[in-house]
Amino acid sequence: MNYRNSEMKIDSFVSYLNDEKINLSPAFQRGHVWKQKDRKSLLKNVIAGKPIPAVFLYKEASGSKYSYNILDGKQRLESLILFIGNKREDLAIKRWDKYFFGEGYKKNVDYEVELGEGSKSFADLDESAVRDFREYAIPTIEITLGDDTGLDEVISLFVDINQQGAAVNRFDIVKAMNRNDALLKSVFQLIARREKRGQDVFYKMKGNEFTAILKKLKIVDSAAAPNSKVDRMWERLLEFIVFYRTKLHRKPVDILKSFIGGAKSTSQKLDSGEIRDLRNLFRFLNSAYKTNGLGQSRLATDQTYFYTMLTTLLNHASLSSLPESELRRKLAAVGDVLDGKTSPRKDLRATFKALELESKKQTTDVSKRKDREMYFLTLLNAI
Repeated sequence: MNYRNSEMKIDSFVSYLNDEKINLSPAFQRGHVWKQKDRKSLLKNVIAGKPIPAVFLYKEASGSKYSYNILDGKQRLESLILFIGNKREDLAIKRWDKYFFGEGYKKNVDYEVELGEGSKSFADLDESAVRDFREYAIPTIEITLGDDTGLDEVISLFVDINQQGAAVNRFDIVKAMNRNDALLKSVFQLIARREKRGQDVFYKMKGNEFTAILKKLKIVDSAAAPNSKVDRMWERLLEFIVFYRTKLHRKPVDILKSFIGGAKSTSQKLDSGEIRDLRNLFRFLNSAYKTNGLGQSRLATDQTYFYTMLTTLLNHASLSSLPESELRRKLAAVGDVLDGKTSPRKDLRATFKALELESKKQTTDVSKRKDREMYFLTLLNAI
């Protein structure tokens, strides 16, 4: 890789966008993760002429229609796109909407920024302010890739420089480095469809038993962007499916590392029998969630309890032999105690206490996962 310190005026940036010379969605980039307040804060500094962090762009050696791909600074450039919009004739991004899919983003175009004289959108700025805005120079580091530069090297650089803002996580990296992995793709297909909308990538969530269950998790529900919700569902379901295949508890980081290492359990797509078993389990949970408030309990919303419940149900044939109505009753009873709705029987107090303690710290530790499964099984058998 070769690096060159440079700068890109906003006027040039707009021209690149209008000529479709910048790719804002390479394989490893995430969705739109900045909040509106972050966008406004950035633009306030730009309008005031204050410096902002450098944007990293890379040129591919050959075979790409784009002059540049974004490596770091996607959220900053998207903030500029939404602010500039296309309402002015002297500076406009003709097809700004190609970079954003969904009404939630489109309603934020032409947003206002609090300035000394009040809030103003880009269309409200006077000609002098627009002239200065056009000349604002964005610090830019241009990276030229060689023919022998691999995607993993680009991603490693991305992680190294991406130390601020909405940090990249391991799953982002695994998705990028293994975007053609058979298991990753087949798990994703259970919950969503990938659709290309202009320069934006949109995950259209499916309406089925998998998404009905997974979207109740707080970690999924708290994600603001639709793509982020699907990503979190995808990662949780992937973790559980690897357990389903191996019957071994593992740390999430070790599961993700196994994708890079090409382990058999994480390199083969789901077959029809596996999909049938998984659907049957999630269909049962979907029916169980609709009775006795189980769908609002910590078993449904807390990822630690959820993982414990699923792995226990999967790992013990004695539970699958119970009538579904009886198993639903037992799960609801455990959920009521964990939620504080009812008190545990005297002989089960110690087991409930142990389960709760083991669910608070080091929750992904393998030994703690095993212990929680045993406690949960004890409760289901006894309650």
